[in-house]
Amino acid sequence: MKSAVSRVVAAVSVVVALGASAACGGSGDDDAGKSAKPTRSAEPHASEGPSKLEKAALTAADVKGYKVEEPDGSAAPPAGKPSRAECLPLAAMLGAGGGTGAGTDTPEKAKSHVGRVLTAADDKGSTTTDVGLSAYAENDAEQAMADLRTALRSKKCAAFRVGEQRYLGVRSLSAPDKGDEAVSYKLAHRRGEYVTRETVTVVRSGSTLAVFGASNLYDPEGVQRDKDAEKDGMDGSGTPTADQDPKVDPKIVDAQLDKV
Repeated sequence: MKSAVSRVVAAVSVVVALGASAACGGSGDDDAGKSAKPTRSAEPHASEGPSKLEKAALTAADVKGYKVEEPDGSAAPPAGKPSRAECLPLAAMLGAGGGTGAGTDTPEKAKSHVGRVLTAADDKGSTTTDVGLSAYAENDAEQAMADLRTALRSKKCAAFRVGEQRYLGVRSLSAPDKGDEAVSYKLAHRRGEYVTRETVTVVRSGSTLAVFGASNLYDPEGVQRDKDAEKDGMDGSGTPTADQDPKVDPKIVDAQLDKV
C-alpha cells in the first residue's frame, strides 16, 4: 500500500496535469460547449412554481439502476463569491445541481429550485450525479446560459477560487443536443489527499434550467488496491483512474428532461 506522502504526490500530479491542459487548451472557441435551438413558444411549463418542480424531480422509478435521494448539503460547495467575478456563472452552477453536494440552495435570480442526488444501485458505483431544476423568468434563464458561455471563453476562468477551494482544469465540452440550448464543461479540485473531478451539463428548457453534475474521486490508494486485487484474480471496486473523467449518463438527462 502506498504511503500518505506518495498518495499526495500522485494527487498533486493529477491537479497539475489538469491545470496544464486547461492552460494549453483554453476555454474553447465561441461555440464550444454550446448546443442551441430556437426558443419554444410559451406553454405550460415545470417552472411555473415549486410544486411543479417537485413533481418534475426525478424518482427511482424514472431512472432504472440508480438510487435517487434528496441532497443533505453535507458536502456542499464552499460559500462565497469566486476570486474572479467573470467566473461567477461557473461557480453558481456548482450550487444548482452540478458538483459534489450541490442542489440544496436556490441559485441567484431563480424563483424556485429542487435537487436530487443519483448513485448507481450496484455496489460499484464510483460516479455521483447531482441533478438540479431551477425556475427562472425566461429572459433570466437565457441570460444565465449566455453568461456561462462567456465565462467558458474567458482564459481567466481556467482556474479560480471560491473561499479556500481552488477549482482548476476548467474546460468546455461538447454539449448534448437537448432542450432549447445546452452547455457542458469540466473542472477539478483538491479534496484532502485526493482530487474530485466534475463534469457539468446545463440544459435550458424554456424558463427552466436543468443542471447535471457528475463527479468522481481520484484515489491513488484505491486504484492500487484494485490493481492488487486483479493480480490475485479478484475484482476490484472500480476506483476511477487518473484519466477517467466522470460522465453524465445520457439516460439521466433524458429522464429528467422528459419530466420538465
